[in-house]
Amino acid sequence: MAAHAQTTPLVGRVHDSENHKALDYVTVHLNSAKVPAFTDESGQYILRKYSPTDTVTFTLLGYKPIIKSIKDLQAKPDIAMVRQSYTLQEVVVRPRENPAHRIVRAAAKNKLNYLPENQAAIQFGTYTLMKGSILEREAKDKKKGFSKRYAPYLDSLTISDNPSRTASLPIFQSETIKETYYSREPRKSKEILKASKVVGVGVEREGQIAQLLNAQAEHFSLNQNWMRMFDKDFVSPIANQWASYYDYDLEDSVETSSGKVYRLKILPKRSQDLTFEGTMWIADGSFSLRRIDIRLNKGVALNFVTGLHIVQAWDEKNPSLLPVSSKRQFQITGLPGTDVRLFVESVTTYTDLVVGQPKPEEFFDMTHQISDSALKYKEDYWQAVRPQAFSPEELKRVQAIAQINKLPEIQSTVKLIRIVVEGHMPLNDKLEWGPVFGTYVFNKLEGHRIQFGGRTTEAFHPNWILNGYLGYGTRDESFKSLLNIRYIANRQQWTEWGVSYLNDVGPASLDLNNSQLNSLFFSAFRWGKMNFPYQQERMQMWAEREWLPGFRQRVTFRHTNYRPEFDTKLMGGEKDGSPFGVFSTTDVSLSLRYSPDLKMLIRHYEKIPISNSNAPIFGLDVSAGIRGVMNSDLNYQEVALSVEQRVRAGIFGYGRYYLKAGKTFSKVPLPMLQVPIGNETPFFILHGYNLMPFFSFATDEYVSLRYDHHFEGAFSITNRLPLLKKTKMLLVAGGAVLYGRLSDKNKPTQTVGPEQSRNFRSLGKTPYAEVNVGFKNIFQLLRVDLVHRLTYKELDSPLWGVRLSVSVNP
Repeated sequence: MAAHAQTTPLVGRVHDSENHKALDYVTVHLNSAKVPAFTDESGQYILRKYSPTDTVTFTLLGYKPIIKSIKDLQAKPDIAMVRQSYTLQEVVVRPRENPAHRIVRAAAKNKLNYLPENQAAIQFGTYTLMKGSILEREAKDKKKGFSKRYAPYLDSLTISDNPSRTASLPIFQSETIKETYYSREPRKSKEILKASKVVGVGVEREGQIAQLLNAQAEHFSLNQNWMRMFDKDFVSPIANQWASYYDYDLEDSVETSSGKVYRLKILPKRSQDLTFEGTMWIADGSFSLRRIDIRLNKGVALNFVTGLHIVQAWDEKNPSLLPVSSKRQFQITGLPGTDVRLFVESVTTYTDLVVGQPKPEEFFDMTHQISDSALKYKEDYWQAVRPQAFSPEELKRVQAIAQINKLPEIQSTVKLIRIVVEGHMPLNDKLEWGPVFGTYVFNKLEGHRIQFGGRTTEAFHPNWILNGYLGYGTRDESFKSLLNIRYIANRQQWTEWGVSYLNDVGPASLDLNNSQLNSLFFSAFRWGKMNFPYQQERMQMWAEREWLPGFRQRVTFRHTNYRPEFDTKLMGGEKDGSPFGVFSTTDVSLSLRYSPDLKMLIRHYEKIPISNSNAPIFGLDVSAGIRGVMNSDLNYQEVALSVEQRVRAGIFGYGRYYLKAGKTFSKVPLPMLQVPIGNETPFFILHGYNLMPFFSFATDEYVSLRYDHHFEGAFSITNRLPLLKKTKMLLVAGGAVLYGRLSDKNKPTQTVGPEQSRNFRSLGKTPYAEVNVGFKNIFQLLRVDLVHRLTYKELDSPLWGVRLSVSVNP
């Protein structure tokens, strides 16, 4: 009986023997445990599964290891660790050489040897516990603190930069278990989400949240040159470019069982760069990281994110490839004028490292996989797989979150957020009403338009999805309708078939297949004056398949009847072949999309990217019209190619480019031409032209390029000028160029008047070009650009303009 594990937790604290300062992230290794425990910010450790015959080893680089028996700890649980004596007796200083630089230079050179993805074959498991809490407001007036309504659910936290306990309201807690595989030849990777458990305020769709957490719990390594977090590229302290970003002080060196280890202080050269400050330990000989404790450079102007703190620790047995544990903490702040703070902490434990056992190449066909049973495991499973059993405080968090979810104001807020984000509102388990924003609009063509619609949920059927609407216009006295029927056969390797019927009216350049459009964006186009509207009656069927990870193909067969709802005589007459008359088309199209290295969120009805990648995204669209089939009037062929990519520019920040080219090979009516997206609103748009009036040009062959650059770090003027630096604004700049033409076969057949000649003209030999420069991060939310049109100065639009946009970006 004495050998059986004890259930009474053994709790103690670890501190420095000289100054009695609590020691954070001390390794507390029970000899019978598979993975160690670690002390928290207050120096506290908790052992929950142990036997009286066990021993415990306390280790922290820079301190002498301490070995204690369980009986000793039960008698005296607190531990005073003694600093190791300095072995750095002599430092030889050579001209122009910092002794720390030699160590960092060797670490930067050797770091690629310690990246898991560079091993011939490697696999490992991870367990990630993530917590989220709202922190008590820092206000002298207690009335502004948590109300009595939430008092029963309050918890307390020790935040690393605040030694006192801070009141907090738990709103989120998740557990994630993953398996990760890498192969070097061929270079492949795969992640399998084995199990996930999520409890959170307002969490209704646990499967989608689990996928988001799977992306956030991603393994990251400081042995990479750049670490992507919050859509930013942070510079590792041992990056190849370390000399441009960091300086170092050699503070200490100690002897361990595996050899000498150096302690270096990390000093950012500039407060504006995306760098870290703190301490790292590097082993002599192998020059691998042994421990690192870093915080975000205080001068970095991140939106919403503060207090980023990362701690990673390696053990003696395998000190190079993977840390034993990795902890990340940060706070998310609200908009200016608010004092709400969300504290997020995640701790990842690495287990089951296997090196040199390669998997067959077909094993990597699906790069991100979710186990069918990932969300079905019960509490007894989690009790068995957790590296450390939950404390009573952690169990209380789970119960508190469940109670908060039942509060009426929480349920109402969750519904409101869903309406704004998704455009639909639940009516019952099987049906959602929407698009909500399209329920009522007013324009000069339809008058008052009333619309009712909805879509089915997963409870209606997991594979069959129906959505549609029925609308009526009081001025044109006609009904509008849409019905989509889809069958999703496979969501991991996305496979679907569908048919749809559409009968509606809209601008000539707008695709009315609004199942592919944001409901708020689509509804906005229906208000006010509708430019060059066409009544469209469309029937189509399609099939889509993701044959390879990130490579999707879609084939569509479509028949459409077009009828103009404006006076076509003013635009070129009603002769046979006019680009503005009544016509019908029957066409087949093929759409290809290749987006490598992107993690995708699998929802009931779509698959969307949830992680960023610097890899380019390619698109190819080919369409062909067939005359005579279903009374089609046209034979035509068109093709479009697109490429977009996020480009890292080092100390200059980063940029994004959007390149697109297309050609229509036949004579086609107006709705089939490529009409560049103009902008007469005060809002800035990336996928259009901000000083081009609506419907200024039409093309049947074109090439367009948009580049948008975000200056960050030392080369941003806002980080160099003291007054601008305090605002935390960031400089942005870019421009757009459009080359194109409208061939003679697609020009109007009759001469038009001066009023109509402003619309749908052909671009000449000179391209349309505009440039912009501005600031983002205004009040952490807004972006303002000054735009100047360089060509086509005769257009009925100012040459200069100010455009505003919302830019929610850390």
